[in-house]
Amino acid sequence: MNYKDIQKYTSVGNYEVTVPLKYLKDKIDDWCNDLNLQLNPDFHRGHVWNEEQQIAYVEYLLRGGKNATTLYFNHPDWMNYFRGDFVLVDGLQRLTAILKFVNNELKVFGCYIDEIEDLPLLAVDLRINVNNLKTRKEVLQWYIEFNSGGVVHTKEELDRVRKLLEDEIKLYDTFGGNPKNIMK
Repeated sequence: MNYKDIQKYTSVGNYEVTVPLKYLKDKIDDWCNDLNLQLNPDFHRGHVWNEEQQIAYVEYLLRGGKNATTLYFNHPDWMNYFRGDFVLVDGLQRLTAILKFVNNELKVFGCYIDEIEDLPLLAVDLRINVNNLKTRKEVLQWYIEFNSGGVVHTKEELDRVRKLLEDEIKLYDTFGGNPKNIMK
């Protein structure tokens, strides 16, 4: 076998930016309002972390944890005319925990955010990656790639998204493979 023969994963795109915790909520709110960002599209498994898991993740961040700090989005027309579906592809559980903390709805280390006097919100940051995959088929494939290798998802959760991908492939084939005909 040659390395070149190994099928590669979907590209993660080329737009990535670091956003301090202090500005994350505003950035997400702006995208929801201005670009109709969908935080929980139909292929997501919904909100599955319990409060204990949310607390553990935010505490991990505040301790300086850097692994699993990138939120992955897709917009097919990113940095152009911004037409098409803008979706969070990976990071719903992490983003939900962070926003609950920033909104003073989640205690970490026994305190709400407003009770931590010297919290350096500019020192705690996350990475935002926005890909520009053109079709829903590509986005569903990317989601499956993220969540089928070591991430705790049930078989049923992944099978549900695989079915969505199969349906999308059928739809794609029906319209002759033209993304303009099938993007909603």
